[in-house]
Amino acid sequence: MTTSRRYPIVWEVILWLLSLTILYPLAMVVMTSFKSLGEASQLSISLPEHFHFENYKTVFVQGKMLQALMNSMLITGCSVLLIVILSGTLSFTIMRNRSTLNRAIYSMMTLGLIAPFAALPTIKTLQFLHIYGTYTSVILVYTALFMSFATMLFSGFMLTVPKELDEAGIIDGCIGFSLFYKVILPLLLPITVTVAILNFMWVWNEFYYPLFLVNKSSMWTLPLTVYNFFGRFNRSWHLVSANMVIVSMPVVIAYLFAQKYIISGMTAGAVKG
Repeated sequence: MTTSRRYPIVWEVILWLLSLTILYPLAMVVMTSFKSLGEASQLSISLPEHFHFENYKTVFVQGKMLQALMNSMLITGCSVLLIVILSGTLSFTIMRNRSTLNRAIYSMMTLGLIAPFAALPTIKTLQFLHIYGTYTSVILVYTALFMSFATMLFSGFMLTVPKELDEAGIIDGCIGFSLFYKVILPLLLPITVTVAILNFMWVWNEFYYPLFLVNKSSMWTLPLTVYNFFGRFNRSWHLVSANMVIVSMPVVIAYLFAQKYIISGMTAGAVKG
C-alpha cells in the first residue's frame, strides 16, 4: 500500500515541476509589465521596486489599442460566425447524406488540417479578387484556414444525433436548412460553443497571418500592436509585456467561463464515423 501511494505523489511532483515551464514565463511577463524600463531589461521574475501601473495607460494610448481592439473584435467575430455556420451546415450535409461526393468533400476538408498557409499564392488570389488589404480578405482567409478542424468536430458530434429527429422535423414541415437550424442546431450547443471558443482563441491570438494580409497600421489587430514598442532599435520590454497581458486577457476570460462546454464538446464529439 505504501509503495502504491508513493507513485501518485511522485507523479504529482513531476507534473508540478513541468508546469513551471508554463507558469514561469507567464509570471515573468506579468511582473515585467509593472516594471520600469531599466528593471524590465533584466527579464527576471523578481518583483518591481515600484509597481508602474502607468505602463498599461501608455500602451493603451500610444499603442492605439482602442482601434486595434475594434479591428480584432470585427475580424474575430465575423470569422467565428462564418466558421460556425459554414462548418455546421457542411457537417450536417455530409453526415446525413454519405454519398461518394460528400465523402470526397470530407476527405478534402481533412487535408486542410495539414496544408500549410502559402502567403504568396494567397496574396495573389486576393489581389485578383481586388480584396487584398481589406477586412473581408482577412476574415475569408481565417474562415478557410480553420473550417477544416471545425467541420471534423461538428461531424463527429453529428453522429450522436439520431436521424429519427430529421424524420420528425420533416413531418412537421421543416425541410433543408430550416430542418438544421430549427431542429438539429439547438442540440449541438456543446460542440457549437467548443468550436466558437477554440476559433475565437486562435483568431484573436493570431500574429502570423495578419502580418501578410494587413498592409495598413490602422487595420492592425491587437497582436500586431506589439510592433509599437518592439523594433530594431527599440525594445521596451515593460510596455511589450503590458501589451501582451492586455491582448491575452479576453482569451483567458472566455476560456475560464466556457471551459466546461469545451471539455464536454470535445469528448462528446469523439465518435468514430
